[in-house]
Amino acid sequence: MQSRHRISCDRLAIQVLVIAALMYTSIDMWQTLTWPPFHSFDETAEIDYVYQLTQGHLPTFWGGVTFNPLNLQYPYDVQWRYQHPPLFYILEIPFFLLGDTISHPFIGIWIMRGFVYILGLLLIVSSFWAARWLVGHKNSVVYLVPLLIACNRCLPSVVFNYTLASLWVTLLIGMTAKLLRTSSDKQSCSTILLWTVTVGLAPLTRLSTVPIMALCLSIITVSLISRKLHSKPLHKEWLTLVALPAVISIASSAWFYLRLYALSGSFTGSQPAWSAEHLSRTTDMTFTEALMRSNFYKNSFSQYHNMSSINSTHFGWFFVVSLSLIPLVLGLAVFAWNLLGNMHRAGNHDEVRNDSLILVMCLLALFGTTAQQLLYSKQGGSDNAVYFSLINIIFAFTIASGFCRFKRITPWIVSVWLLIHLGAFLYEAKLTWPLTAGGTLEQAGDLARIGIYAALLLAILSTLCGVSLFLSHKFRPYSKIRIQ
Repeated sequence: MQSRHRISCDRLAIQVLVIAALMYTSIDMWQTLTWPPFHSFDETAEIDYVYQLTQGHLPTFWGGVTFNPLNLQYPYDVQWRYQHPPLFYILEIPFFLLGDTISHPFIGIWIMRGFVYILGLLLIVSSFWAARWLVGHKNSVVYLVPLLIACNRCLPSVVFNYTLASLWVTLLIGMTAKLLRTSSDKQSCSTILLWTVTVGLAPLTRLSTVPIMALCLSIITVSLISRKLHSKPLHKEWLTLVALPAVISIASSAWFYLRLYALSGSFTGSQPAWSAEHLSRTTDMTFTEALMRSNFYKNSFSQYHNMSSINSTHFGWFFVVSLSLIPLVLGLAVFAWNLLGNMHRAGNHDEVRNDSLILVMCLLALFGTTAQQLLYSKQGGSDNAVYFSLINIIFAFTIASGFCRFKRITPWIVSVWLLIHLGAFLYEAKLTWPLTAGGTLEQAGDLARIGIYAALLLAILSTLCGVSLFLSHKFRPYSKIRIQ
């Protein structure tokens, strides 16, 4: 009976992952088609980073964007992507060369975008794996997380490094939960190797990944200290889980951040004076002023709809509140309730400790990233939801935990949320219809036009499939299968 139930749950997992992949594909199709190559200077700067690597050097801020096969007039003569660590761009080099992007830029850029699309699919799959370890068993939260990951509008498949960073943080969070829930004598060499590589390369994805990496190492450290008080010394665990990964991460990336400091006087590579002069950004706000700005929350928490096209309308706050803010507050309340419950919970000490550490890790990741973005906004950075895509797994896990607290009405809550998300997507399509005069696809051929309608149709069908799955008798939000 247990075997049959396990097979049923595995079949449900496949259904959820397929639906999530289709939802992500529909959003990706829309984004990539409505953003033709060279439409965004940000993407052009990212591609230029790859190009300069193929020329044997890293870009510099004042060196500008040198990749210009169409002899276009770029809006700025600086390379503001130079401060990004190089891992994503190194991984893109084979695709840049495969498409002969210098001679055939449009073909090459589409191939490079294909690599980011693959990263997005890997993110969806890894989120299911990470959620299982965060929860400790398969339940409704685990099955909901991939759908929420796929609905995040900040991870399109244009050539940006956000998707890789989000994937890396998902691996960091998932590996941390797995190490907490797995006794030291059951950790395989492959687990230790994956953890070491994930931590070691984390600073080379994005600077904002470093605090998450430090948080994960700190959680493991606290766990080891707690275990040491109840068992024999854990010298091997200290070496393999904390010391060695930390040393490798410093060795792999210190050169890059020292280079940024030499070029800009800052380890972040930021150029606040240039931003203030050319982008009209305020760089002298206090932290309190940044904290009290409503636009920060309206724009930065627009994870599940397109901020730029919708937030300026009357419905902007509705989508922010219904898709992000209320679900997050609900999830945080569940976390707080569970933490208080763990203080009086009888049973296995290790299980209570691990559950508590995982909840603390999620809370610190969410509030820490928010504080980090407030500091960035205070210094003149834009209020952009894409910066929160780094902790996509935390958003999804928090929201899913809140929704699934209601047990029997969980399928209805999830269905309403999915339909509101679809409504936001269709509303965006109406506002930014690319086939009209002046639209980005005004001169597009039949294939692009078919693709636009296909993206909308796929978004509708995949969302309805998700609603149908959660409302059907196949979905059992109360079943629990402990993972080993």
